[in-house]
Amino acid sequence: MMKLWWALVALLGVCAQVWGADPDIDTISPPNPPDTRPTFIIGVQNFYYPPHYFMQNGRYSGFGRDVLDLFAQQHNYRFVYMAEPYIRTVKDLFNGRVDFQYPDNPQWLIDMKADKTLVYSAGVVGYVDGISRHSGNVGKPLDSLKRMAMPIGWTAVHYVPRVARGQLEILEVSSVEAVIAMLLRQRVDGVYLNADVVRAHFMALGKDKEVQFDPGLPYSSGEFSLSTIKHPAIIAQFDRFLREQADAIAELKRRYQFKYERIPALGEESEN
Repeated sequence: MMKLWWALVALLGVCAQVWGADPDIDTISPPNPPDTRPTFIIGVQNFYYPPHYFMQNGRYSGFGRDVLDLFAQQHNYRFVYMAEPYIRTVKDLFNGRVDFQYPDNPQWLIDMKADKTLVYSAGVVGYVDGISRHSGNVGKPLDSLKRMAMPIGWTAVHYVPRVARGQLEILEVSSVEAVIAMLLRQRVDGVYLNADVVRAHFMALGKDKEVQFDPGLPYSSGEFSLSTIKHPAIIAQFDRFLREQADAIAELKRRYQFKYERIPALGEESEN
């Protein structure tokens, strides 16, 4: 009887393997094969900057990640993301520590890049950086803007003369979240940030009707691109991908609820 019992157990074990039910997956599963895909390091910004990009549980996420991952998947590449401040990422691009940088733009840090040969992709997504303020103040004249906040290291070129004349006070703070908090608490008349980023923050708070981008005040616009020094051929691949997958990328933009992605030509600025 005991022999019959063990024979039945053995038969069930064989059937389990045949039917795909693994009684001991550690012993019968083969080891994972080594990843032989070409691997590239992408330098990305460590700002909390939704919907464009953000760190979530230590993982780089957002629209930018989704576009780059889709490109990598289609070309069987493996992308590793290294999140750092923008200037450090630029230096890492120069010294070869990273293969690509996203986002980048030919108009950023022009002097620092002057002796380098960078290759930029076509625009992935448009940006508009300008003043967001409480909805009741949208449309008021420039003179109504007395105090504004923005992240440390940013330059709001259109507003520099007003600061020099004592007509505007700029409060620089260490993070995007701190900038948003100053507007939320009405400690400033407006904030100088990406219009979609401000909108995303206030949507998360359920207060998106309370704050709006003010297109009547000076703003800057351009596009986020992928840049490299070492891999211009892959940039050419990426440009083809942007054209061929335009519908998929447009769907991602809808999913991330971009509103201010429509922009003038690359680098064109309003002189309102």
